[in-house]
Amino acid sequence: MKKAIMALIFVIAIGGIIFTLKINGEKSINEEQSFDVKQIEELEINIESWNIALENTESEKLTIEFEGKQQKKQQNNPVEIKKDGNKVKVLQQDAEEGVMKNFSFGKKDTIHISIPKNAVKKIVLKNSYGDVKINNIETKEISISTDSGNKTIKGLSANEGIVTSKDGELIIVDSSLNELMIKSTNGDSYMTRVNSPKTKITSTSGEVFMKEIIEGKALFVETASGDITIAYKETPKSLELTANSESSDISVNLEGYQKEKHTDKFKKGKIGEASNKLELISKGGVITVK
Repeated sequence: MKKAIMALIFVIAIGGIIFTLKINGEKSINEEQSFDVKQIEELEINIESWNIALENTESEKLTIEFEGKQQKKQQNNPVEIKKDGNKVKVLQQDAEEGVMKNFSFGKKDTIHISIPKNAVKKIVLKNSYGDVKINNIETKEISISTDSGNKTIKGLSANEGIVTSKDGELIIVDSSLNELMIKSTNGDSYMTRVNSPKTKITSTSGEVFMKEIIEGKALFVETASGDITIAYKETPKSLELTANSESSDISVNLEGYQKEKHTDKFKKGKIGEASNKLELISKGGVITVK
């Protein structure tokens, strides 16, 4: 017991030393750059560990600003912003190397990007360890890829949206997309009032919860482990439904639903002429449709 206590004290002491060294070895940085959106068609963002926030602006400028810390031994700015033809690139890299590289003490720095509505045709965002927040963004195409960190998306409007996540929670609220594809390894996905006629969601581990959704042409959800809940804002009028779960726990509660084939692990039925499709697959989770 004494050895364990001493080891814990040693770890805390070392952590305190490292934290102090990090504070003493940093300097504050503050930068802002703006671009005329008439000259910009694509925004490419590649972030290693900082948080990233995209938000709408009434201005006619695309503005990138950040306030953070820079290692004194680091000669280059940790955030690089440059214009390449009709594309703006934002790159953030950490200075630390070795075992402490992916550990962060205290509050993470954030890069804020303000974008006029429907001014940038394509947004590509890659983030390794930070959180992502998107608020009232309009674009034609958006792609989001993260290794870890939470993703909160509100008021997004796009023709096509792709979200790829290895770890971390995903929340999408009050958004409209013609096509939406979500690929998640670990982490729950929560969607509220998301209107997307064509939606495909695949998850290795994590719950998929969609509520107040509108009937679309095709909704496909598959999870290896994790519950699936689909809650419509209004009862579908023309739907073909199939649900398959090895857990033998499937419930369908929709007005006008007609059973075609029902077993413990498989449910198939329709509403009206069944012109739209809902397909749900879970190897070990509960499936609920209402």
